[in-house]
Amino acid sequence: MIIKIIKGNILSNIQGGVFVVIHRAIKPYNDLWLDCVSNNLIAMLIYENESFINIPCYMDAVYLKKVLHQSYSSEDIQGGLVDHGAYFPKIQYSQHLLTHLIYRISGEQDILGEKIHTAIKEKLDDGFFVFITVDRFFYPSGVNSKISHMVHPAFIYGYNDEEGCYHSIEDCITMGKMDYYNIPFTSLDQSIKYFKELDKNVDVSYCRVNESDGSFKHHVELSQVIKSLEITLYGGQIYNKNYDLYYHSGIDALTNYLEEFEYLFFNLKDENQFKARTLSFCQLHERNRRLTQLISESYGIDISDIDEIFIQLQRKWESFKNRSYYLLEIKRMNGVNHNHNDLEKLRFLLESIIELERSAAESLLLLCKKS
Repeated sequence: MIIKIIKGNILSNIQGGVFVVIHRAIKPYNDLWLDCVSNNLIAMLIYENESFINIPCYMDAVYLKKVLHQSYSSEDIQGGLVDHGAYFPKIQYSQHLLTHLIYRISGEQDILGEKIHTAIKEKLDDGFFVFITVDRFFYPSGVNSKISHMVHPAFIYGYNDEEGCYHSIEDCITMGKMDYYNIPFTSLDQSIKYFKELDKNVDVSYCRVNESDGSFKHHVELSQVIKSLEITLYGGQIYNKNYDLYYHSGIDALTNYLEEFEYLFFNLKDENQFKARTLSFCQLHERNRRLTQLISESYGIDISDIDEIFIQLQRKWESFKNRSYYLLEIKRMNGVNHNHNDLEKLRFLLESIIELERSAAESLLLLCKKS
């Protein structure tokens, strides 16, 4: 047996091809919830160099919320979105910086059987990471396993031939939290077969950090921060041509959330997306505190008052998260829906959060424009 340990990686290979183990010491990224792809790309970057730890501070972040009343091909689509929490707001992070830092190539879409496994393993052996479209219905465990079809780009960083699995980082156990997960080769086979029966492509891409970006040296541009804050304060409605949908943006997303909160929360059937998004609101303001610290260090700005507002926002979103999770737990255990008084208390808390969100954005915008 040949065993190599490089940069914390275990690369094992039994001569004669009996089995191979490829395992890299990459860690799940859970400081913030962006989305399943972005979190894994950031994990890749930090694995390459710890200097990438603050990269979310250099990505624009804005609240987005789907407009509830807009055209759909059927009422069933809107009902499904309500059931699964898709009308609750989310935080959208800009992607151009990650796109610049990651070298990404597309794989073949029409290969089946052992050929797909051979292609994936060869790229892993060459130091790439892999994203491949899977349906988490075929996973052996997790929130979608044998329950619902969830098409999703799985992130693979290694494999073990002896155990017959790929090493991945997934949020399939708890949505919004990345963790290690082994995907059996057979689960991938079943998923690909299912896609082919539906005449759907299986997207495969191979990624690594650009060789020219071995470390992260970036400067906070006040003009970019100002633009992001203005979108937060005055964003209004935007149109996403990829999904043919309209969204409320910035503070407007939160005020519309407040108006529709009781209806959306009362009709929520699948909690997973709501929980992941609510958790991300708590995390956002830790990122904002790091961002303002970087601004202070670069431009000599006193940000102590704004830092205190972000601390308050963290606490209030945490309280909102805990109360809403508790109500969902009561409903799940007792089968009793939420009463008006409970939801009114949450609405009141959300209203105070929105006022504080506006105050934080206005205060930071004023400081940045003065500098």
